[in-house]
Amino acid sequence: MKVIAFAMLLLGGSTGFAQTLSGLCMLSQRTEAPEKAQLMLARTDCDKGADNCSDMNNSSIEWSRWMGVSAEMLQKEGTTLTARMSAEPGELTCNGNVHDGVLSGRYQFTPNEAFVKEMASMGFDGITPKKQLGFLMLDVTTAWVKEMKGLGVTELSTNKLMGLRALHVTPEYIRAMSAAGYPELRAGKLTEMKAVGVTPEKVQEAKSLGFTPTEHELVQMSIFHIDRPFVERMRARGLNDLTLDKLIKIKIFKVDE
Repeated sequence: MKVIAFAMLLLGGSTGFAQTLSGLCMLSQRTEAPEKAQLMLARTDCDKGADNCSDMNNSSIEWSRWMGVSAEMLQKEGTTLTARMSAEPGELTCNGNVHDGVLSGRYQFTPNEAFVKEMASMGFDGITPKKQLGFLMLDVTTAWVKEMKGLGVTELSTNKLMGLRALHVTPEYIRAMSAAGYPELRAGKLTEMKAVGVTPEKVQEAKSLGFTPTEHELVQMSIFHIDRPFVERMRARGLNDLTLDKLIKIKIFKVDE
């Protein structure tokens, strides 16, 4: 038994590096964003109750990241294509036939062992093939991870890396927010601010209106649309002693309606 276990280790069986993911795939052009492809994956290589097995994945990915397929090629009815996307986390292929502008067939994802080792050297362990596939689709690179760590971003985990990447929290955004007076470096807070639309431009607008919002107030201002037209409309009604707290409550309780 020990010999078998050792052989499995040499073959990568116990590490998960050799594990490929497979299933059904559909690739089409996004109507509202022609520069992107809409990718749908459904795994068929695992039991319903298995861990780390998701039934469906739906993502939008720029056409420029694909090889062997294009929006134009999806207009050729009956064509057999192999769409391929390859980067540090691994390689994804979707092989099938085109019908009604959609490439339908089967996919396979082959994880890259070198990527897992490099991520582990930066403190990110336990990366499963499923998570590697997510990293591939989000275009997470080791260079980007190193840049985020170099900026001093804290509380990083593999999930938070994916959140930062999905919401396009770039080094430029972090630097711009810092220059605007908000040197935030917590991964979760950066994701929260970006998710609700907090930008350096909105910070400058708030300051020009006479406010010095906290990070929490910035988030609330963005959620409840506390912008210049709203503030000026409230002031025009004679409410000149307004604070951000009062403005937010006016929005929450719909007093302005």
